[in-house]
This record gives sequence, C-alpha cells and structure tokens, in this order.
Amino acid sequence: MDKLSGIISSVERITPEIAAGMLQRVIGNGRIDQAILQAFERDMREGRWVLNGSPIVLATDGRVLDGRARLHACVRSASSFETLLVRGVQPDTFETIDSVRKRTLADVLSIRNEIHGRALASALRIIWSYQSGGTPGSGKSPAPTVLLAVLEQAPEIRDSVLPALRSMPLLPHGCAIALHHLASKVNADKADQFVAQVGEPVTTNPNSPILQLRAALSTLRGQGGTRKQSYILAIAIKAWNAFYRGRPIKHLKYGAERESFPRFEAEPDWGPLSRIISKSGPVNQGAKAHALKVRAVMVTPEMAEVMLADRGPNRHVSASVINKYARDMMADRWRLNGQTIKVARDGRLLDGQHRLEAAKKAKHPFPAIIVEGLAEDTFSSLDIGRRRSTSDILRERGENHTIILASALRWLWMIRNGVVLAANSSPTNGELLELLELNPSIRTSLKHVAAIREIMGSGIAAALHCTFAGRDAARADEFFARLIDGVQLAEQSPVRHLRERLIRTRASHRVRLAEAERVAISIKAWNAYREDRPVQLLIWRNRGAAREPLPAVM
Repeated sequence: MDKLSGIISSVERITPEIAAGMLQRVIGNGRIDQAILQAFERDMREGRWVLNGSPIVLATDGRVLDGRARLHACVRSASSFETLLVRGVQPDTFETIDSVRKRTLADVLSIRNEIHGRALASALRIIWSYQSGGTPGSGKSPAPTVLLAVLEQAPEIRDSVLPALRSMPLLPHGCAIALHHLASKVNADKADQFVAQVGEPVTTNPNSPILQLRAALSTLRGQGGTRKQSYILAIAIKAWNAFYRGRPIKHLKYGAERESFPRFEAEPDWGPLSRIISKSGPVNQGAKAHALKVRAVMVTPEMAEVMLADRGPNRHVSASVINKYARDMMADRWRLNGQTIKVARDGRLLDGQHRLEAAKKAKHPFPAIIVEGLAEDTFSSLDIGRRRSTSDILRERGENHTIILASALRWLWMIRNGVVLAANSSPTNGELLELLELNPSIRTSLKHVAAIREIMGSGIAAALHCTFAGRDAARADEFFARLIDGVQLAEQSPVRHLRERLIRTRASHRVRLAEAERVAISIKAWNAYREDRPVQLLIWRNRGAAREPLPAVM
C-alpha cells in the first residue's frame, strides 16, 4: 500500500499557458500520432472535449508521464480543457503507460448497439479514405473520432449494412457496405441490384460485370492467404461502373502499379474532405469536477468480481488480452502507472473490464486508480486514442530501428512459445522487454536481414535468424546471405525454393502469403539446408486432412 499512499489526484482546468509549461518537462519524446492530435485539437477548439476520467499522469518529480497529445492539442487550439490529473506515479512505470488495450472504433460502435459494428467500422474507414482521394485499404486510418464524425454526417451509411449482406461471402461485409453506400449516391436502385446479384446472379453472360466480379472474387478466395482490400474494392468499383453503364467486360483486372485507383462514374461532387467532418457546436462537458471520486487502491480478485457484476453493456472481452494482463499480474510486472478504471455515476463499470477479468483469472491483486462519478455519455470517448506501442518504448530506451525490432521480438516470442498459429496470442510489452534482455543478439540479427525486407519482412526474418543462429550461427548467416542474393544456388537447393516462393508471392498484387506460412516454409527450408538435404517442392499444408503442425527448428 506504500506505493498507493503517494498518489494524489485532482480535476483541473488546463490553459494553453499551463500546457506549454508542462510540455517543458516530459519523460520521453516519442512520436505523437498526428491524426489523434488533430482530433483532440478540433474537439477542444469546438468545445467538444469531454472529461472522461482518462488522466494526465505526472511522475513524483512533476514530469509528464502520459498526456502529451492532449497538452499539445491544448496549445495548438488555444483552448482550455478540463482533465483529471494524477500525481505521484513512479517515473520507472513510463514503459507500461498505455499497456492496456485501447477501445477500437468497432468496440465503440458495438457498445452503441450499431448492428454489425465491426463491419460498419471497416466501411467507415473505406468511405473516409475514398472521399479524401486516397486508396482504400492502404495507408493509415484516421482517428476514431474522425470516423465517428463521418457516420454522424452521413447516417444513411447504416442503410447499406443489411443490403450488403446479400453479397457475402464473396465480398467482405465492410467492403460491401462501403460499395453499396457509395454506389447509392449514383443510383440507389441499381446499387441494390448490384450487391444482390453479386450474391445471386441473374445472368449467364460470361462478359457480364457481375459474373466477371464473382469469378475474380472466387479466385481470390480459392488462393488462400489474405485478400487485399484495395484490390477487392478496385475490381468491385470497375464492375459497378460497367454494370451501371450496361457495358460488358471481358477481363476484369486492376494493377496498382499501372493505374490509379478507380472512381465511381457519375458520382456526386464530394468536395473537400472537411465537408464530412463534424462542424457541430459545443456539447455538454460530461462529468463535473466536483462529482468525481478518485482513489488509488489495491484491487483484489474479490473486488474485481463485484465491479464486473455491474459492467452493463460493454465491448466484448478479448481472451488474449485477459491472458496477457494475467501473465503480467502473476509475474508482478503490472505497475501502477496512472491509468484508471472508470465507473459511472450509477455504479456501472465503464472501462477496465479486461484488467478486472485478468485479476480474477490470475487470482492476484493489482494496483489501480479508480475514478467514480462519470457521466454515462462519456462512454464512447474512452480509450480511442493511439495505444503506446512496443516500438515507442524501445525508441525511448535508445534502441535503433525500433519498429522492426518490436516486430522481431514479437515473432521471436511467438516462435519460442509455440503460438505462431494461434491468432489470439500476443505478448505484453513487459514480456518483450524481458525477451530482449535475454536475447540481445537479435539486434545483430536485424543487420543480417536488413536487405530481405522486400520478400519476407524484416521482423519475421530477424526472429528466424536469431532462432536459427541459436542452433548454428555460421550456417544461419550463410542461409540468409544466399536467401538475399540468390548466388550459386542449385536447382534443388531449399534456399532457392524458399527464395523463389517468397519472390513469386511478393510479386502478386492479389494475394499475400500468410505470415504463419512464411515462418513454416522458412523453418522447413532451414531444416533441409542444415541437413544438406535437396528439396524438390517446398510446401506447408495448413488445411484439410493432411494439415501439418508448425515444423520444429532443427
């Protein structure tokens, strides 16, 4: 409890002058997500900022541990805002800030009882990207608040959710929603016909845009791997344009390297993107300062069970996230870092269910700051910012090439723990930092695989090099050198087969080789290489009766 006694909290109004002063004393200077910063700035300028219990965290020496984006937004908007301040947190907890799972746009939509919230979230990203002149499915997604504003300004997007179901499973639901909505702007009746006929065609003409699209989508599904959203949308828009104009198509294809992303013909003038961003006036500021009760406590499994009983509607819990938190709690890696558990005025749990579920699972108490008395209308603004990533933490530690190093550590953890094929398994930041301490040679592995990015991905390659080097360092260096340059490789060389498979798949603009499959065939190639065994065919069966487990590294 000594760790909790020094925690002081208060609700204060931060002026631009105060914010500027606080920014002079910060711990860490990592990258701030510009989309999040712009969303915060806009909300403050328009009076939309809500006091939601997410604090600005100050260390025992007064330096800012968490909250830089809000402080920068305050300065840039020249507007004051009300926030919870938590003082007295130990500076060495900086690396655990934002280790809790952030609420995604899909979570917010599901909590709001939007039907098919996850598909709708995907559609909003596509619509935002298309209307801003970008290529849907590529580039960085905007802040969730920006996408919520898109839905607020165009609520009729919801009308496309159910019609889009008729084109499944060939068209992913999110893509189909966006396609139907955008096509409806051109001709609503034909948009209904188009998505319905993608699911159930009414023609047998092989040059029909509908049949051409169905054939292309069926081919993609049959090839396995991850279907590229931008490619699916591009051929779907091309097919729609031909369908709308009554034109036949002999060959439906799209090459991103040869042509720009297609647009809907006869579409209305969307105008600047700013037209779809909310311009509504100030909103209620949510909880008042005097209504909040803030306390630092040690949350026991019994307390967690009581609080969870009053959670009400909330996002679906993620078993993998609960497992991650529970591992950290049992290993005493969980730190009091200023992040809060939030409770509404009526006692309903608003935020913190994953931490509480983890305490129950781990049968282990954890320290937390609980904020009570929040207005329920702050719910959808919780935790939709950018989560502080492992690469951010590594950058603050002075590491180089932190994005690749973070990816390499994640893959090394998955390989070591035998969970490459487990889609819902992922390590905590604490586990990855421990792994780096135990395997410092992975930094050297990054240098050995620097040139392989184009065909394999540097993170996976570095993890594999580090793993192979643990068996035979010299041969691991040679294996990756030949994989990179392709020099003097015999016809039946496993390295040659692996290299050609990776290059061939990389060149395809339609299908990506699944990451787990890259790991599996690389391990198979390494095992054959180490045994000097020739290979005639390098495959890994991950479907059907002959399905193979992930091969062990020899």
